[in-house]
Amino acid sequence: MQRAGIQVIAGMLCILASLEASAQTPGPSYTPAQAERGQASYVHSCQVCHGSALDNGDFGGAPLNGSWFREHWGKSDVGALFGYVAATMPPDNPGGLNDTTYADILAFILQGNGYPPGGQELPSDPGALQRMTLSR
Repeated sequence: MQRAGIQVIAGMLCILASLEASAQTPGPSYTPAQAERGQASYVHSCQVCHGSALDNGDFGGAPLNGSWFREHWGKSDVGALFGYVAATMPPDNPGGLNDTTYADILAFILQGNGYPPGGQELPSDPGALQRMTLSR
């Protein structure tokens, strides 16, 4: 009987630790103003490949919303997405935008994927971005 009680308590502690860990991994935060700036930069640097609806580009860029986005990025953190975009986009000038512009564009993409805005802008700091999950 005592052993069963210990197992129940141990199980409850594991559940609480899991809930605490997930509570410590926030989702992304961006502001509506940042997403608006990001949209302007997106139109200039990304729209020709990825399209006005984030998935209808003229040159076959990967969809940046919907199920494709969720399958490729939904279990990752914002830092991984930021690192990929900053290192590879735009294809004719990889890494050619400044970090603030990449963060703004990601804010627009996050908005297009239904992530709610928050009280703080999406940072361009890789460490801060790695602590933000894309999981829902």
